[in-house]
Amino acid sequence: MALSPDIAIAVSVWVEAVLYGIYACLFFEAFYIMLKKQSSGMMSAKVFLGGTFAMFLVATGDLVVNLYRFLRGFVQHIDPLGPESYFFDFTRWDNLAHNAMLCIMTWLGDALVIYRCYVIWGRKLWVTVIPIILLLLSISSNAALFFWYTHPGVESPSGIAHWLGTVYPFAFAQNTITTGMIAFKIWRQHRRSRDSGVVNVSHLNLLAIMRIIIESAMIYTLQLLILIVLFPLEEFGQLIIQNTVIPSIGIIFVLIAVRVHFSNSRTIFGPSGLPSIHPWFSEIPDIATGEDNNTQDEQNTNSDGSVVLEILPTDSMREKVEVRLKLPPTQSSVRPRGQTASAP
Repeated sequence: MALSPDIAIAVSVWVEAVLYGIYACLFFEAFYIMLKKQSSGMMSAKVFLGGTFAMFLVATGDLVVNLYRFLRGFVQHIDPLGPESYFFDFTRWDNLAHNAMLCIMTWLGDALVIYRCYVIWGRKLWVTVIPIILLLLSISSNAALFFWYTHPGVESPSGIAHWLGTVYPFAFAQNTITTGMIAFKIWRQHRRSRDSGVVNVSHLNLLAIMRIIIESAMIYTLQLLILIVLFPLEEFGQLIIQNTVIPSIGIIFVLIAVRVHFSNSRTIFGPSGLPSIHPWFSEIPDIATGEDNNTQDEQNTNSDGSVVLEILPTDSMREKVEVRLKLPPTQSSVRPRGQTASAP
């Protein structure tokens, strides 16, 4: 039996409220973590802090507007044709505001994912060309739809439906490409580190970071895939999935920050030692000069021959990580028995 539109709308508001509660708890935890790490002064940390805060404001505003729409459509203005006649009337400001915030939340999430991919790939612009094009196409199609919604009669309903069918594929392709490129970069660095003889002494390694990013991104990716399938079928169940997109996008970003932070904390205070994560995972600026040093590793050699790397496992975390490198003996390290090395 097909889901009726009034039930789908009511359930969508309820599901969004539940997900928003989960999002709010994770947001305050992640925001506290990000604020503690702001002493590093990194540009990327500030970008993600501002983007995360902006997404929370959009999600909060959308929940308020949706509750207002629910009361108006189901309680105050009961239409003989059913509540769906109110919710699909795009001449009303609240319906336009809901759709606008859905677009803004999607664009913010896509922009932050593109920026993360840009940072992880060493600030190479070529890796962001296709994702940026897809993002611009998504903005253009949504702008055209807003114009047609506010100017009825300019475009036929069939033409609007064709444009609506492009929104989800653009977002799905962009999210899949950027997440795949981030995961590939992390996996390739893990292989290079392993081949060079870097011994991992923790449970939080590059593969763990890759798994956290992929698992979190799969939430939004699966939602888009379901919407792509349900839209041509004209199933009203898509309204439930559509309303969960806004809190889900926010959950994805704060969930990555919280999971990485607590995984790193368990590693630091656990018996396994500190994590070994490569510094390219995030930028390492020289605070004194304002220059980026993410192309070099700051190394200090201990008396036992191990190397201490100053790294950043996330955009806002600075730790001292000890790894032991399996390096072949050099001429300076091979000394006749009975002699000691002179102090540097």
